[in-house]
Amino acid sequence: MKIKYTFLAFFMLGSTAFAQHKVSHKTAAVTAGKTPADYVDLYIGSINPKTRSTAPVIKAPGGNMNIFPNFTPDMEDFYLADKIYGFPLGFGNLMISKGDFKAGAHENASAFDHDLEPAKPYYYQVLLEDPNINTEYTMTDNAAIFRFTIPANQATNLLLSGNAAVEVMDNKILQGSGASFGRRGGTADKRYFYAEVSKAASTHGDWKDDATAGNGRNRGGAGNYLHWAASPQPQTIEFKVGISNISEQDAKASLDKEIGTSTFEQVKAKLKDRWNAELGLIKIKGGTERQRGIFYSTLYRTRALRMGNVWDTYRSAYALQDLIEPKETEKAINGFVDAYEKTGWLTNSGAMIGNHSTSVIVDAYFKGIRGFDVQKAYEGMRKNHTEGTMIPWKDGGHITELEQCYFDKGFYPALPVDPNANPKPTLDLHDRLPYQVRWTPTLEVKEWVPEVDGWHRRQSVSVTLEHCYDDWCLAQIAKALGKDDDYKLFMKRAHNYQNLYKPAIGLMAPKTADGNWVEPFDPKYSGGFAGEGYFAECNSWVYTWSVQHDIQGLINLMGSRKNFTDKLDELFTTGHSMDKLTFLGQFPDMTGLVGMYPQGNEPAYHIPYLYNYAGQPWKTQAKVRMLMDLWYDITPQGLAGDEDGGATSSWYVFNAMGFYPQCPGRPVFDIGSPIFDETTINVGGGKTFVVEAKGVSAQNKYIQSATLNGVALNKPWMNNSDVVKGGRLVLVMGSRPNKSWGSAPGDAAPSISEATVN
Repeated sequence: MKIKYTFLAFFMLGSTAFAQHKVSHKTAAVTAGKTPADYVDLYIGSINPKTRSTAPVIKAPGGNMNIFPNFTPDMEDFYLADKIYGFPLGFGNLMISKGDFKAGAHENASAFDHDLEPAKPYYYQVLLEDPNINTEYTMTDNAAIFRFTIPANQATNLLLSGNAAVEVMDNKILQGSGASFGRRGGTADKRYFYAEVSKAASTHGDWKDDATAGNGRNRGGAGNYLHWAASPQPQTIEFKVGISNISEQDAKASLDKEIGTSTFEQVKAKLKDRWNAELGLIKIKGGTERQRGIFYSTLYRTRALRMGNVWDTYRSAYALQDLIEPKETEKAINGFVDAYEKTGWLTNSGAMIGNHSTSVIVDAYFKGIRGFDVQKAYEGMRKNHTEGTMIPWKDGGHITELEQCYFDKGFYPALPVDPNANPKPTLDLHDRLPYQVRWTPTLEVKEWVPEVDGWHRRQSVSVTLEHCYDDWCLAQIAKALGKDDDYKLFMKRAHNYQNLYKPAIGLMAPKTADGNWVEPFDPKYSGGFAGEGYFAECNSWVYTWSVQHDIQGLINLMGSRKNFTDKLDELFTTGHSMDKLTFLGQFPDMTGLVGMYPQGNEPAYHIPYLYNYAGQPWKTQAKVRMLMDLWYDITPQGLAGDEDGGATSSWYVFNAMGFYPQCPGRPVFDIGSPIFDETTINVGGGKTFVVEAKGVSAQNKYIQSATLNGVALNKPWMNNSDVVKGGRLVLVMGSRPNKSWGSAPGDAAPSISEATVN
């Protein structure tokens, strides 16, 4: 018998980050037989100092399916949740219960204990305490298998709630389709599925508005269920499901191909092998048990997350992928180009600010990753940069007076100050987040450009800086492709950061369209909530340094290398000048603070490496070690802020290895301070690049000398080509800084500008 019905969304599948818990901080030798996947702890970051925490998601490398528990609603810190409400599958929420069928999420939710919840990249297990059912799952790229162990003499229900149209056949097979939403909702993607249970149910039915509707057709219902009568013996019921974006038949084909007759243990073992191969692309020796756990946990999250949103992933997540999985970057860029051909715009996912898909494409191009239509990609990038909006949180669109000001005058304009406004900041409650206190300077006039979002505002300084960096990236590929006029146009724009440097304060500041400085302006507090009148989630102390492509030019503006490093020192030591609650009430994204430096927010991630450009690389070495030690851990509180698509995790991976891509688009790596005795990176083609840190320890964080492939290296950077062709970087480490290594004026990595100051 076949029955079709539709049910409403209960949980929506969203993009998630990943996390972990309960690992000793004691130094220990590598546990015998412990693999990279065994080191991964999925609960890091599941208690977050800012917003929604990460969830313990498991998936296959490059797979299309991911599963995680749905925890107590409204519990932002997942690790603190006391109940599980099910497991979202992308088209509906799966849950199991005992006894007679009862509709309703709360009626079927179950308590659980983290101590009875093994969670690894290849396997999740939890004892659902209320029905006393041990629940396990593992998966493949497009399919998953659940195993439920049912006590004797206990009736059982398998519930599927969501927004799918479902067909049930022979009390054993379910198929249909439902909508899968992204993290911020928006347009739903249709997800088809085909599922089988290992034992036919006694009955099945559907429900609507928490009322059982029986086995009849039900459009607009809330879900469906399978019911098994009690058995005198314990039962094991398996639920296998395949998914597809094409059809139910394709979902069945995926299930048959990827799982078929394989046992649960075989699927689990295969997924573990796949993750060990993926994580084993980078092998480490030495370090503490804690450091190894953090390293492989962050590497897992970087590789498991989809990087469709390029706002923060361009900084280091894509660079890491370029290094160990360049074909995945090619695939992503082909997706960008495909989006351009279909929509007329090269995707930036409508997130935050900038045209950072340009950075990803250009960085890949200059690293020799060119398996995409370069001319079509250039066409799309150029259109974004010349015809698209620069307004925060917008893609495509059209040119407004704001973009025209950037094109004509070289900066994105801020709103002018209202002459009748009270210049004294006030302590108030935020209108949309009433639990947050904010510092509210009500100085600006009312926004008159209708396209600007009233919540995210203009972010004028950040928009200028992010776009002039992207313009520099585009200029580089324009030159390589022989497009000389474009090269000149975008190189001119690449210097636009200079227009917002305010010598009187030694920091970046906003200007109005007439070219006047916004006054009054406080580099710590101006801009309102999240600073977004002028900045993206931060303040001028953070964004002043967002000139990755021309650090020497910024040094020139500041007057000397000493002035530059003094200002950097001040960044790491200047305080809030108010209580922390009030400061974070205004700037909730500036978590993980060291002075005004926020390790919890990605626009700051390149800043510790800027000492390398001003003759003090030993300070880079000290800062990156401090930040790794302070703000990463194998605990639920092991992240200082958002994961943001793997950006936070990839920062740790690079820094633990001892180098970092300070300026994507320029194929070089700045050298920091590794934490492992030896790191071996599989760069493909049978080649490896090894970073050996002789004598490295918690105290021995300073580079005394270096060689690259046996040749003395006296510069704190290396070319990407040095890495991908294979080789060996040897760093001799010590407990006190060698202030002569890498400190000469000519030792810094390239910038646009030549030095005009000492």
